[in-house]
Amino acid sequence: MREKRGKSSSKSPQEKKFDLGNVFSSAEIVLVGKDLSALWRSKGTRALLMLLPVILVVVIPLVYSVAISFLPTADDLTLPKQIAALMSGVEKYGPRRQWMAAFTTLLCPMLFLCVPIICSVLAASKVFVGEKEGHTLETLMLSAIDEKSILHAKVTCCTLLSVAISFVSFVAFTITISVAELLMGAPFFLNLEWIICLLLFVPVLALFSVVFVSWEFSRVHSSGEALQTMGYLMLPLLLLYLGQFTGAFRITVPLLLGIIVVLAVLSIVLFNVTSRRFQPEFLFDVPREP
Repeated sequence: MREKRGKSSSKSPQEKKFDLGNVFSSAEIVLVGKDLSALWRSKGTRALLMLLPVILVVVIPLVYSVAISFLPTADDLTLPKQIAALMSGVEKYGPRRQWMAAFTTLLCPMLFLCVPIICSVLAASKVFVGEKEGHTLETLMLSAIDEKSILHAKVTCCTLLSVAISFVSFVAFTITISVAELLMGAPFFLNLEWIICLLLFVPVLALFSVVFVSWEFSRVHSSGEALQTMGYLMLPLLLLYLGQFTGAFRITVPLLLGIIVVLAVLSIVLFNVTSRRFQPEFLFDVPREP
């Protein structure tokens, strides 16, 4: 009997397999699927979610690559010293390779990081404000599902969609830029900063953008107003990457990691604040009893 007990006790601490039900309830999983289906059925939202990333990570790099391919090889067309100082090892390349390296190192991360912001705001404006305008959110909040589960499901839906589109956009960007770099003999663009942007910055930025829209949700009355928050989110990103051309600072790995930590903390704080205000009396014009 003791041997049998010993054998059974040795088998009990088995490795637990990942179960989606431990993170999301069955109702939340259903809501995520419903919102993803609603986003896909909306032709306008679907077109913007596909078109805008293509413009940012395929069309603009392609136009730039074609433009600098006609650049003369004269030495006076090399990068200005102020821009060359932001990178290392570009002095040994010709003008075309230098301008290509500067584009992929200094500007393309900014274009790429605009993708999760745009996709998050577009999806969140449809999922939150669009349902509010269609009076379907009010019906959903009167159901048996609690408000925090609804918020959790909608934030998860928009964040996952934004991250997925960003990853696909990065693949398209990599193919476009790799072909251009191969034809020009420019160095491969991928470095540690790019890896951090892809694996850490994109998910956190997508989550923060969605939570920011949900935080503004109670003060927004139309999808157009919700889309205006895109400018508030993109402006700091543009200032960050364009500001380094002034020579005051340079975007480094520690700086990126610090920004990621700050955005992650702000996302948690805003989500908790939003979850307390995600109530019918705050979101809808509920008539008061006399």
